[in-house]
Amino acid sequence: MAKTEQEIRGKVGNMVFYKVGNEIRVRSTANDFQDADSEGQHPGRSRLRVATLFYQRLTKTISRRIWKLAATGTSQNGFNLFMKKNMMVFTPCGNVGDFSRLCLTAGVLQQVNHLEVTADDEGRVTLTWEVGINSPSAGDEDRLRVIVLLSDRCFSPFVVEGVDARRKDGSMTFQLERAGGQIAHLYCFFSGEGGMTYSSSQYVRVGG
Repeated sequence: MAKTEQEIRGKVGNMVFYKVGNEIRVRSTANDFQDADSEGQHPGRSRLRVATLFYQRLTKTISRRIWKLAATGTSQNGFNLFMKKNMMVFTPCGNVGDFSRLCLTAGVLQQVNHLEVTADDEGRVTLTWEVGINSPSAGDEDRLRVIVLLSDRCFSPFVVEGVDARRKDGSMTFQLERAGGQIAHLYCFFSGEGGMTYSSSQYVRVGG
């Protein structure tokens, strides 16, 4: 910033003249202009489109309210919170770069402690976890839910249906149809009674 005794105001070249009190001050403006559609911007925009598409598919599978509740008390909405946690996991070419980093749900409930998975040759998948957690955010009646992404359909999430397992049970077994050797990415989370509280998802995988 500089000062001048001359009564000049406005922009001259890359200099802006403005008055503060009885003084005329001078500041410079940026010389370079970066095109908002420059080549360097393209990967970020592509990644945004990919992440947005995934969010739309996800919220057709689980309630959009999960992310809305997780954003309560912040300056963000549910979509923005999802993007903050997940956008950089996606690649500009339309893939999931790291399945283990995806966060498909968020919330205040205790996560699935010491989660482990086994699978047999007949397609039965068993999840086990720790019980007896002494925490106000870990209710015995919290229901375990599982979102599945198959490696050849990773933008088609679905929820395991027909199983009613609670936190106090410590295990859950379900049938999962997948082609031989196909990887299944599992995202496990708890929902509280009334469907108003959730935990952040926890990742395990079957196969590979």
